[in-house]
Amino acid sequence: MRIGLFLLLGLVFFALAVPRLSSEASPPRRLLIVGIPAWGPSWLSQDGKRIPAGCGPEAARLLLWYWATLFNMDLVRDDPEGALRALHSLMDTVTVHWEGVDQGLTWPWNFSRGLEVYAQTHLPQVRVRSLSGSREEVFAHAVELLQSGNPPVLLFDWVGLGGIFPNHYALVVGYDLREEELVVNPGWGYSFQAVPFTHGEIAPVQLFWLEFPEPKVPRRPLALPLETCPTVRSYGKDPKNIPWCGPTRAEELGSGLVLLLWD
Repeated sequence: MRIGLFLLLGLVFFALAVPRLSSEASPPRRLLIVGIPAWGPSWLSQDGKRIPAGCGPEAARLLLWYWATLFNMDLVRDDPEGALRALHSLMDTVTVHWEGVDQGLTWPWNFSRGLEVYAQTHLPQVRVRSLSGSREEVFAHAVELLQSGNPPVLLFDWVGLGGIFPNHYALVVGYDLREEELVVNPGWGYSFQAVPFTHGEIAPVQLFWLEFPEPKVPRRPLALPLETCPTVRSYGKDPKNIPWCGPTRAEELGSGLVLLLWD
């Protein structure tokens, strides 16, 4: 009788504890890194002509700025224009006239090589990793990287204009699990743009990120101001600025870099 009572109590305790443990282990439903510059679109001078820097070098510069801020080193900060020019050259970015506008074209293999060569000038052991796969695979891995404080660059087809060729690089700075959206810093002069992974027109998709032997992303709990309410531009022909209010937690990553979390 006593053994049966203990067994019953044990089952009740387990039933109550499991939902609590699984809830604690579940990732934040929303995440957003704030504080990264809203640069771009940028232009360079080449042989006396004004040429577009291109979204590839622009996204790489933003990624390097993030890590330079975390590690307190000069990858970009002292000469952001020089960094952009160097990345443009290392990536063999070329100018093409497309959709009536001059644009910078960077092939994915040149993006990886140029980013790694530039990053290794200050971080010899760093490597560039990439993932090509389904929208589901790329979305899941981007979420995993962001949760570890390692924002990747997303290469995707912007509103279906590139057909089978993805045509835009952007730094991923957040996600929304319920809406199945990644949030990117698009390199177009504003900080947050939603990219819905429920839209087939964004595919094919590919990720690039930096891999360190011993990554140490500093994360310190931060007092959260009640008025914190960044806006994310929606996706489509008539975009709107959608407020993301009410984060439940905040963490300081580096000088001016803050991670906002919605549990």
